[in-house]
Amino acid sequence: MKALGRVIVPVFAATLLNPSASQRIPFTEDLLCVKNLVYFRLMAQYRYHTEATIEYMEDYQEEFHRHKDVFSRFRASISTKTVSEAVEKQLALDKQKERESDPAWNNLSAAAKHRCVDEDKM
Repeated sequence: MKALGRVIVPVFAATLLNPSASQRIPFTEDLLCVKNLVYFRLMAQYRYHTEATIEYMEDYQEEFHRHKDVFSRFRASISTKTVSEAVEKQLALDKQKERESDPAWNNLSAAAKHRCVDEDKM
């Protein structure tokens, strides 16, 4: 998470650099949302907490929730998830048929077959 925090916030800042006037507010909210999520997660990893660290975490959480609506239009609906799952199943079936139609498939060991299936899933 620490490495992600070091990368995601600067990448977001660079990506959202020089926004137009209409993009300025959403871009600022994007950055604040991600920054507060990363900071909250980093503080949650502390072994021990004081009143001050808990207060910081509460502030980060409140700020995250205040700005998270900027991402709401990207949430997947139930119908989107259903379609996505159907496409994923179809791709898996197509790949399985392709593998099994290969004459070399039957000569592979069980371990080699598992590796092929795992690679296809990736």
